[in-house]
Amino acid sequence: MMMPLLHFENLTLRHPSLERPILHHIEYTVQQGDCVVVLGANGSGKSSLLKLLDGRYKTNEGKIILKNKNILSLSTQERAGCIHTLTQNAQDNLFLNLTLFENYQLIQNKHKADEIDSLADYLRAFNPNLATKLNVLVARLSGGEQQAFALALAVLYPPEILLLDEHTSALDPKTAEHLMALTAHIIHERQITALLTTHNVNHALAYGDRILALKEGLVHDRIERNDKQNLTAEMLMARCY
Repeated sequence: MMMPLLHFENLTLRHPSLERPILHHIEYTVQQGDCVVVLGANGSGKSSLLKLLDGRYKTNEGKIILKNKNILSLSTQERAGCIHTLTQNAQDNLFLNLTLFENYQLIQNKHKADEIDSLADYLRAFNPNLATKLNVLVARLSGGEQQAFALALAVLYPPEILLLDEHTSALDPKTAEHLMALTAHIIHERQITALLTTHNVNHALAYGDRILALKEGLVHDRIERNDKQNLTAEMLMARCY
């Protein structure tokens, strides 16, 4: 049997001011190439799970095993080398006071890689407008353009794991739907292992391979690909909320 890429083992997160744990004994396995939708209401613990994975939060107990190594022993910098997070806030991923090309150059310098043939051509696949704005400050882009640009940079050198923490939630519905579809296409095309948080049951059904439903910090349900295909939004709502 193939060794899983990622495994959460007895993962628990508590805060002294809260009566119940934020996350309570989470056990879950992610295979190479999986796109797992982490579904749950506000306060269910889904964003906290991603923050434990990328090092923004520290666990109270348990392990996160990535390729047979407990990544909780790694530094934030070491973790950043294999895990990339996109949030709804562009400033978490981009330098707003630099141009698109300058942001790109920082990524290139970090990876010490050769120039890609055409940055404009590369960005056009994510948003045609970006191809004409290489010398524009990121702060002058629309919200949708910023998120598309952040996605483009995140997968320029695909990480071991891509974390998408409600990365479309600050956008208007039309732009959010477009970016979700683009994200799903890129993940599938490049076979990127991803965890995507949402409270939107329609997104949970439309995107990703599997669903991990959290409720009050607990694993409430696990829905595999075959089961997911047979569910309606009403059925998923009744099952997970």
